[in-house]
Amino acid sequence: MSKVNLRRSALKLLATPFALSVPLTSAFAQDKKAVRLLVGFPAASISDIVARLIAPHLGIALGRNAIVEVKAGADGQIAAQDLIRQPADGSSLFVATNSPLQAVPAMRQPPPYDPITDFSHIGYIGRYVHFLLVTRDVPFSNVNELFAYAKANPGKLNVANGATFQKVATAQLLSDTDTQMNQVNYKGEPAALTDLVAGRVHVMICSQGVALEFLKDKRVRALAVNATRRSPFAPDVPTLAEAGLKPIEVVPWVALIGPAGMPEALVEQLNQALRMTMGRDDIKEQFERIGVEPGVSSASELRQLVIDQLKIWQRNVKELGLAA
Repeated sequence: MSKVNLRRSALKLLATPFALSVPLTSAFAQDKKAVRLLVGFPAASISDIVARLIAPHLGIALGRNAIVEVKAGADGQIAAQDLIRQPADGSSLFVATNSPLQAVPAMRQPPPYDPITDFSHIGYIGRYVHFLLVTRDVPFSNVNELFAYAKANPGKLNVANGATFQKVATAQLLSDTDTQMNQVNYKGEPAALTDLVAGRVHVMICSQGVALEFLKDKRVRALAVNATRRSPFAPDVPTLAEAGLKPIEVVPWVALIGPAGMPEALVEQLNQALRMTMGRDDIKEQFERIGVEPGVSSASELRQLVIDQLKIWQRNVKELGLAA
């Protein structure tokens, strides 16, 4: 299924009302204007699809419409900085990923904002599933053969990076396997995958939502999946751990955040609405299809994830020489 069709499917989901155990704060309950859900990547991107899937259910839980607004660019930095300028009243939220909250502050000096103090951390949504892909014409049938060839032929293979997660994950895999490939950076996964299909690059780490239809059509091949379990849409593809590789330290997560200074009661209310949304069977089914492992967390657990992952990003960026 294409990203556009996935987006259409998301918009067709029917919402079922439910009640919150934490009462609406008085100011929030009285204000009926729509809640903005900011997205830092283009329309029909995986982040955009995730936002459009959860928006109607969050809106019903909160008694207000939730409208997705795309503010794409600079690895999500534009949307993040827009959010920082908004009032801390729940009217503007951000379906954020590791890119704006970890890659941007770790890779750009000076950091444009502080991912810990400049935001209110509401709740975890999930983590993206990624495949390690190769073009169909290369003679590798597993990761061992791939990295054995790369070691014997340093610099002969080209590897595509379509986003900051892929850039760091690729660098870690090359470091762990003591191999060299020519890294080619793209402005987004679709352009990178196009070149992989054409054979202009040979290797790529790509999100399931973007890669799946190409795998089904056998235009590319998957050697491993970066996930906690095998993908039900490619059950014969082993996880990185099963393939004998170290786990990728940086986590490709997605979560809901707000501007700094939101009242604790409002954060808890939004967290519960998000938990109820993520508990829906239709949301779980749609997330599985687009390659997102759904999850939930408290606000404090999400904040700790951001802190822990920021340290890992900063260390990897320094050790692997990836600063922008």
